Amino acid sequence: MSKKKWRWGILSTANIGRTRFIPALQSIPDVEVVAVASRNLQKAEAFASECGIAEAYGSYQELMEHPDIDILYNPTPNYLHVSLSIKALEYGKHVLCEKPISVTARELDQLVQAQQQYPLTRVMEGFMYRFHPQWRYIHELIQDKKIGKITHIHAIFTYFNDDPADVRNQDNLGGGALLDIGCYCVDVAKMIFNGSPKSIQSYVEYDPIFSTDRLTTALLEFKEGIATLVCSTQTFSFQQVYIHGTKGRIEVNIPFNSASDEEPRSIRIVTKEGVLKKTFDQINAYVLMAQAMQQAIEKKHPLPITLQDSMETMAIIDRLLYPKNNGFGSYTP
Repeated sequence: MSKKKWRWGILSTANIGRTRFIPALQSIPDVEVVAVASRNLQKAEAFASECGIAEAYGSYQELMEHPDIDILYNPTPNYLHVSLSIKALEYGKHVLCEKPISVTARELDQLVQAQQQYPLTRVMEGFMYRFHPQWRYIHELIQDKKIGKITHIHAIFTYFNDDPADVRNQDNLGGGALLDIGCYCVDVAKMIFNGSPKSIQSYVEYDPIFSTDRLTTALLEFKEGIATLVCSTQTFSFQQVYIHGTKGRIEVNIPFNSASDEEPRSIRIVTKEGVLKKTFDQINAYVLMAQAMQQAIEKKHPLPITLQDSMETMAIIDRLLYPKNNGFGSYTP
């Protein structure tokens, strides 16, 4: 029996597709990147030529109508994620949608309903960091109680970008720090504590020109412990996750992404016995994510990241943005 050839289409000429996801797909033997679409045909053709893609289209509709595509990758601006993913489902295409999968939980509910209406097609949010082996190893450490009971997680993700033309700085397009990178901090806290927080406190600072949230600090109270989060689009670039337990801590210095997807990563486990450094072989998390999605679809297994999982993440982000007064606020459901 021959192995299935997975045919992917790319919605938009977003840079993350060019630099990260398309090269990852093209490195997988059983994958073919068939076509790319943009709202500008010339842009799509130039992108296709640069990336070695055979077909280019001047509308998203044409790509969705393509009969030979199995999965669409959706890295469009955040405000288009839900509407285009729903349209793809209607055309019988599976969708891997870049994070954040929506702008609000209410909007995501529309996609959840569409998924129920088209059960033969699947949608998954693209949190590629989850598929890196370092996180599987960290889960094993936690399950084996190598650092005791988890009491606190601290996650920070920042960069500096004050370009008014960048979609991440355009509020009406779904910009802002929380949706762009804060979603990683929320997701990792939820993943480690295996649930949603009981209460939330947050401080949100908005850009006076862009109206986007440019700095958020938050405290999330889970049943088993506390998470503190920091994300910013106007702070020097940095990312880190510390997981504190009663008998030690785990330090993750490249928890989410890096300049090179195959850059070696290492973590430190600090206990009273000393410091253990664990280094992981070079590997591309985007490749692992695509393969995991394909395998789940082929075997009719639940997707590694379900829409229910995504809904829980978006609900937390909604609550983090609840205080709209540029000051400290709290919200308990």
